[in-house]
Amino acid sequence: MTRVALVVGALCYFALAAGLFLFAADVASWRDAMSRDDVRYRLRPDENDLWQPAVVLPLGIAGDVLGVGDDVRFRDALRALRLGRLDLGITSDPKLALSRAEARARLQEIAGGGGDPRRRSRALGLLGVVSFASAITEARDQALYIQDATAALQGAVALDAANDEAKVNLELALQKGRALQPSESAGGPNPSPGGFGAKGAGAGTPGSGY
Repeated sequence: MTRVALVVGALCYFALAAGLFLFAADVASWRDAMSRDDVRYRLRPDENDLWQPAVVLPLGIAGDVLGVGDDVRFRDALRALRLGRLDLGITSDPKLALSRAEARARLQEIAGGGGDPRRRSRALGLLGVVSFASAITEARDQALYIQDATAALQGAVALDAANDEAKVNLELALQKGRALQPSESAGGPNPSPGGFGAKGAGAGTPGSGY
């Protein structure tokens, strides 16, 4: 009986040692993939196997222990946003449209999740950028896009007061919103005497504060 117990104990020991070895190998694979693929992303964002290391243990155990899931999801959202080419404005390219829709969906998922507030703030800030870009490049529904951008950017600042990028973009969105409002002399709610009514095109005052 003692001999059987020793054999079983030895087998358990070797199984545990093998499991720890494989776990360490998977951890190393994740760390290598994150640093390596960050460089690959800058050069070739269109590659489909970024941040997907070859691991041995099932269920993503090493990745869960390292807590890289949120990092990978955020990187995937950035990749989709970059592939969407917001700088091109309105496009009929279905590939770009799909990338933009994917980016928005991924960012909304991150922003509405329960993870790191700073990451959620960045996601909201990028959602604000997406809406702001639409307001710049599309002639219709500009005011609605600006409202969406302003709300997202305000949420980003509320989550992380150190998010200076969101603060700058919020100021730009507010300026754009004021510029879209009709001035009183341009047929606004209270036209001033002697104004030109609906013939004019009102604009706010760029550069004035919040």
